[in-house]
Amino acid sequence: MERATKVPGTSGDHPVQQDGGAFRPFLSAVDLSKRLSSSQPQQEIAHKIQATHNLTILMQDGSEQLLSDYVFHQEEPFGDPNFNPPPVPFPGLPLPTLPPAAWLDLSDAERLQANTAAFSNLPGYLAAVRCQQMELSPQAEELQRQLEIARMQCLGLVNNLKIIMNLMGIGLGPITPAEPPGLDSAFLMKLFGYRICHLYQEWVNRCEKDMALLATKYPI
Repeated sequence: MERATKVPGTSGDHPVQQDGGAFRPFLSAVDLSKRLSSSQPQQEIAHKIQATHNLTILMQDGSEQLLSDYVFHQEEPFGDPNFNPPPVPFPGLPLPTLPPAAWLDLSDAERLQANTAAFSNLPGYLAAVRCQQMELSPQAEELQRQLEIARMQCLGLVNNLKIIMNLMGIGLGPITPAEPPGLDSAFLMKLFGYRICHLYQEWVNRCEKDMALLATKYPI
């Protein structure tokens, strides 16, 4: 069953839909031109968007390598080409399952809010995966290092996204706290880490596209 709540600090009643862990819009379309009329100069926004886009490009390369190395250090069936467990959402970390066309139909504000919510919680999940791998694969120090780098980059990305939103006069959407599961099975720990690494890569790819789109709207 879908649940609707109201977003404080916005004009009118804008429903927030939560449906099976998949992202649904936080707000209706926002007239950013009106918001920007009383905000910082657009060049300041443009420079921060460009810096954030550069960070997401760096994170794309890292997320691809992280997933590859993660699979390498797990036992079968994780390295099997036919191993393809269905993605699942986690508290505060929805599936980026909206089709590209539907995602682009959202406002810039809605996409920024969705990215900020996901990357606010990814550090907690990546930290949990790192702790599990320190127990399961203590010799895989490079993998553990990559997980920590990914965690720190998520923190930096969230900070940048919040600055952009503040400059554009956009408020934060609701953020559900992360709740990494307590697991006592080695296989379930490995499966959890596999899914988190996949979700991390998918959200990074989506955020990079969003920053590229914003960069065309706010050229330097």
